[in-house]
Amino acid sequence: MKPRSKFERTVTASNERLSTIGSKVVEWAVRKVLSHYAFRTSGHKCTCGDCGEKFDYKGKGKSVRCPHCGHRLQVVDTLVRNKAEAGYFSTLEAIDGLQVQRVFLLKAHYKKGSPMRMYSMEVCRLWLNAQGRIALTSRNRTMGYYRDCFNWASSIELKQICDVHWIISDTYVYPHYAAIPELRRNGMAGRLPDCHPMRFMQSLLSDHRMETMTKAKDCKAVAYFVSHTLELDRCWQSYKVATRHHYRPADYGMWCDTIRLLERCGKDIRSTRYICPVNLKEEHDHWLKKVNAMEEKRRNKEQMEKTKRQEADFYRNKSCYFGIVIRDEDLEISVLDTLEAYRMEGEKMKHCVFRCEYYAKTDSIILSAHDLKGNRIETVEFSTRQGKVIQSRGICNSNTEYHARIVKLVNDNAHRFLEARKSLA
Repeated sequence: MKPRSKFERTVTASNERLSTIGSKVVEWAVRKVLSHYAFRTSGHKCTCGDCGEKFDYKGKGKSVRCPHCGHRLQVVDTLVRNKAEAGYFSTLEAIDGLQVQRVFLLKAHYKKGSPMRMYSMEVCRLWLNAQGRIALTSRNRTMGYYRDCFNWASSIELKQICDVHWIISDTYVYPHYAAIPELRRNGMAGRLPDCHPMRFMQSLLSDHRMETMTKAKDCKAVAYFVSHTLELDRCWQSYKVATRHHYRPADYGMWCDTIRLLERCGKDIRSTRYICPVNLKEEHDHWLKKVNAMEEKRRNKEQMEKTKRQEADFYRNKSCYFGIVIRDEDLEISVLDTLEAYRMEGEKMKHCVFRCEYYAKTDSIILSAHDLKGNRIETVEFSTRQGKVIQSRGICNSNTEYHARIVKLVNDNAHRFLEARKSLA
């Protein structure tokens, strides 16, 4: 790809001047990126995946320190003699006034009885200038499906950035890095927040709010808001108030959700009474229940408005069955004769007789079974087409001890519904 702007020409020229990384960087990546195994057999004989030496370990712990090389190892009970692993890491460098993130693929091969063999290859470089523009130099991608499908024989040249490059560059960064003066001016120093390094640096140059949080050393807030910019727009004023009162939530995701819930409930999202809770989870759950109740009320209102438009059809099709009551010594089963009765039945019995618009079904009748004290027991659906009960449900669609008795009682009185239907005709 040919450079088409002054920025891309500068990137192309600087790309040729980068040198290879040092051995200390690779040693750090081996410790940070790769797993370190102790291969244990059934005889409690362990082989260190790093140095290849053998030792005995009969403990039940998941990790052990190799007595030969001193490395902390993850104990794996297996007879496998060979294992391969790969991971990405990156470094940050400054050259010609540009910030560059260099991304490397680190591969390791473990073989019992032999020291770990590993090697690293540079995959791509993400470039950033002081104005926040980004460019990419990378090896060629092959037609493979996986993200590691690069042509390792190709050179690192100017390319169009794609999703794969963003994914593999979101990885560990070598802690000893160089930054351009503009990033240092905006607070980039010391430990980096746990987020995509290039996204963070780009936000630091273009968003004053990110600069404020970075200089305040609020790494958790930076890490969250780098990937949730819309949340930052909504919660920025609340964040400033909370910070002024030295409040920093342990979970920014839950805190931002709480701010959104408070806004839905019409509360002041700049009041420390609401935005600085002692127990964040308890406060979040409290306002979530409030919002759910409001949403349920809204849905019920919309449902009732919809049912009102169907009210005439409901009375025309079902009015002939109103007043039918079936009794025995313990039970009373009556036809639901209003739309409000359907809503109350669904609400009290915690099922979908109202939500699923059973009142609009022309070939069925809904009845409510009570005891003599008026307590609801089951909701019954009688099919006028089949002439029998097709379902009877208690609370939360469960069956009660009266289930068989209710079904038999309604079926024994099926002729009453059929006679009422004939009178309608």
